[in-house]
Amino acid sequence: MGLSASLYSGTSGLKAHGEDMTVIGNNISNVSTIGFKASRMYFEHALSQQITTASGGGQVGRGVSVGAVMGDFSQGSLESTTEATDLAVGGNGFFMVSPAGQELNYYTRAGNFRFDEDGYLVDPHGYRLQGWAVQESNTSAAATGGATSSETTGVKIKGVPQDVKLENFQSPPQATSRVDMI
Repeated sequence: MGLSASLYSGTSGLKAHGEDMTVIGNNISNVSTIGFKASRMYFEHALSQQITTASGGGQVGRGVSVGAVMGDFSQGSLESTTEATDLAVGGNGFFMVSPAGQELNYYTRAGNFRFDEDGYLVDPHGYRLQGWAVQESNTSAAATGGATSSETTGVKIKGVPQDVKLENFQSPPQATSRVDMI
């Protein structure tokens, strides 16, 4: 191994380590950011060389580079808040938000939503939360063909995702039929 090859191995390692420190610094600086997902860097060999040794063949690394920076989308901890419009995604999934009057969709796990002056549920950027309309169902025994409530589970949706808007901040009371606890 020549002098320049040895220097390249060392400098490529320092460069990759510096980029890893940037990723770690970004994770630390955003630790209190709502919905932030940390990243992790993966390294790979930049070059390698086959050499012959007394015990046979071998391989010597000639440098390192950044293989990939991957986001960690595992479930984070859920926190209690005093706002009724703060939401959280349990498990896989994202909230879909869209700028008003545009056909763009963005995805986020940050659930800090508030109602704007027009009644739309929006994120801090003013993007409107997207959601499906829920199909109202008649839960009487005659309407379900005699099926019990335990046999009819799930929520039926209709249409395509649209802006979530409350026309009236009051709704008729409805008995709770299912509770999930985490």
